[in-house]
Amino acid sequence: MLVPRRNPRNIEERFNLLKRTLVVSVFSILVVLALSLAASADVLSSYGATTVVPTPGSPAPPPQPNSWQFTSDTQGGYAGLELQITGNLTPATLTNLSANYLMTQGTFGGGAPRFTLFDGSFNSAWIYWGTPQASGTFTDPNGGTAWGSTGNYADLLSNDLRVYSDCFGGYCNPNVGLTWAQFVSQVGNTAMSYITLDLDGGFTGTQQMLVSSLTVNDQTYEAPTPEPGTLLMLGTGALAVAGIVRHKVNA
Repeated sequence: MLVPRRNPRNIEERFNLLKRTLVVSVFSILVVLALSLAASADVLSSYGATTVVPTPGSPAPPPQPNSWQFTSDTQGGYAGLELQITGNLTPATLTNLSANYLMTQGTFGGGAPRFTLFDGSFNSAWIYWGTPQASGTFTDPNGGTAWGSTGNYADLLSNDLRVYSDCFGGYCNPNVGLTWAQFVSQVGNTAMSYITLDLDGGFTGTQQMLVSSLTVNDQTYEAPTPEPGTLLMLGTGALAVAGIVRHKVNA
């Protein structure tokens, strides 16, 4: 009985074809995965009187080479950052919310600076920055003379009454301060659509602030190097265009 001989060239060609097929398949999977991750990434933009400037050398040390500069004044100026949430983020799964900042003009007041959380219906909750005072106001612990961190405002162990809910997740109690834990107990499973960093208390007097970074959970956003492509993103925040983030209070 004759056994047909295998052609080594045919075996090599088949092996090479198999390798090429595997490489193409793996590459295709990686491309789809990359596009999927890019599509689901949260999107940060700025609004209002926001610019990117080189971080001044004094007071030292500057945290990053560049900072966002926000200006709010008596002519109706306002400024800030907005983070569009594309995944499923709720107060219960928000475990870190902080920023590095320097107040360069004016003081805390008029409800600013603050973080604002928005649910899917654009109802909001305000998280005021600074040291709580007995009167329900907040002061800058650094007094405008040093860079500082807000600290983590999504801290379940904090006793600070700094969260005010304006119907976020259906909980409407905007004049009563809550701790973060109390807020989570009320609306912990409500999906968020945006998180904003707002400076719009300038109707009480001009406010100007530098922010070098914003941290949401394990993601830290730093002010970019000003470039033409980057500058196109300034002042284009969707919430700002809709006029949603403007907020005046005496807290």
